[in-house]
Amino acid sequence: MADVFISYSRKDRDFMGTLYDALKSEERDIWVDWEDIPPTAEWLKEIFEAIESAHTFVFVISPDSVASKTCLAELKHAQSHNKRIIPLLCRDVIVVEVPAEIEKINWVLFREKDDFDQSMAKLESAIDLDLEWVKAHTRLLVRAKEWDSKNKDKSYVLAGADLNEAQKWLMAADEHDPKPIQLQVSYITASQQGAVELQRKQLRGFYIVSIVYAVFQSIISYFIVFDEISETGLVFLSPVWLLGLVFGIAGLTVGRNSLKKAVVVTMLAGVSLYAFFIVVWPLL
Repeated sequence: MADVFISYSRKDRDFMGTLYDALKSEERDIWVDWEDIPPTAEWLKEIFEAIESAHTFVFVISPDSVASKTCLAELKHAQSHNKRIIPLLCRDVIVVEVPAEIEKINWVLFREKDDFDQSMAKLESAIDLDLEWVKAHTRLLVRAKEWDSKNKDKSYVLAGADLNEAQKWLMAADEHDPKPIQLQVSYITASQQGAVELQRKQLRGFYIVSIVYAVFQSIISYFIVFDEISETGLVFLSPVWLLGLVFGIAGLTVGRNSLKKAVVVTMLAGVSLYAFFIVVWPLL
């Protein structure tokens, strides 16, 4: 994930080089299409993915960029994903020609007559504003896009600490910018539903493990213990019952994410306990 994606017109290449070097000197990770698009890649797809995975979208305003179909397409894509947008003015333009979406945002002035160092300080401040929120927005957007591209495969949803952080992030959305997009909301909702389904599966596993374990214990008690072992022997046998309980807990633990695993492990535990009575106990 890059810190900054920069959209600019090729006719502003000289300014872009100066800006790039200044940001690099501050150890910013910058996505620029002159160095980041592989030669064989579908360039527009690569650009859109880079916009989605960058924390901040910088639009270099000039008479050429506001007339460029490519620059305007990049801007539109950034807006559709609620990316943080910072406009930079490198050459004066006619205001009415500037897209309304960035015309209303405060511009950072980088014209030749402006103080470059002061402008850089303002840009740095804008990039760092509420940075942790912006990084979370980017991270969730990238994961939501991946989930969506995989036909909403449940194996791509959030779980555990990731889900808890995403839920807190969504609850705080009213207090921050940029806002979540619908895909991010849908992704977090699907993750919550997945967590509920997992809890239900774990509960079903618990019931089945408990029932299977109880049946095995009853069979062993009735057919083996009470027919062949004295009352003193039963008292001595108490640690073995504890061993059986450990086997049952193992079934719950190993099978916590799979009902099938829970049943299989519990059956193995029962068989092991039965084998203990048949083979080992007579030798004691």
